[in-house]
Amino acid sequence: MNTLKFRKQLKRRWRRGKRTAWMAASLVAITILAYSGLSISSHIERLLTTNFSEAATAMAPVAEERSEEEVQSILGQLGSETDRLTSVVMETHYICGIETEQLGKMAIPQLKVLLQQHPEWEAEVVSTDALQIKKQVDDLSPLCKEQAYISVDAVGNLNLYEGRPAEEKVIRTFFQMDVGSLESSLPEGILEQLQQGIRVQDKDEYNSVISTFSDYAIDGPHKEELRNGG
Repeated sequence: MNTLKFRKQLKRRWRRGKRTAWMAASLVAITILAYSGLSISSHIERLLTTNFSEAATAMAPVAEERSEEEVQSILGQLGSETDRLTSVVMETHYICGIETEQLGKMAIPQLKVLLQQHPEWEAEVVSTDALQIKKQVDDLSPLCKEQAYISVDAVGNLNLYEGRPAEEKVIRTFFQMDVGSLESSLPEGILEQLQQGIRVQDKDEYNSVISTFSDYAIDGPHKEELRNGG
């Protein structure tokens, strides 16, 4: 591995720790929203009426529309009473972490609009009065951004942890590494730092750390997955 490149990556990560101004502004905005008293019904109305087309175009290819047959198939499992209320739960799946949010209760007409406006969301009927919505977000969850560490365990597995590695809260195991090769190739102290845990606060840092240490992954399913971009 290019040692200079690795040091640059670490310096880049340390510099990111100093970027607090914009984060503080974001937290203020979130706090204002949290205490603004928005009701569940207001939240649902925002979901149903917001035009996401411009944002979708800028961030990613627009998903294909959900067919009328698919919408009717989902709604059919919830019964035929249009005024019957269904509890809706949103599961947001991040690269690291899952968040669950109660969206409240919706009638069939509201659900139909929701399903039509968001074809990229996976919908699963849990029961005749409960619908689960899943969406994918190509980023770390807010909790991961606050608490995620990447570290190596006693047998050489590169793991993602919630909190300090000493707490042993493993979220995900990426691959097993050749620790001996890693220790002999990298500057002194790098392995110790990895054992203590490397903080990752955004998607770029997360991918950079995994990519850096993937050079030392032992051949197997995990390394093949990395080669294929998984």
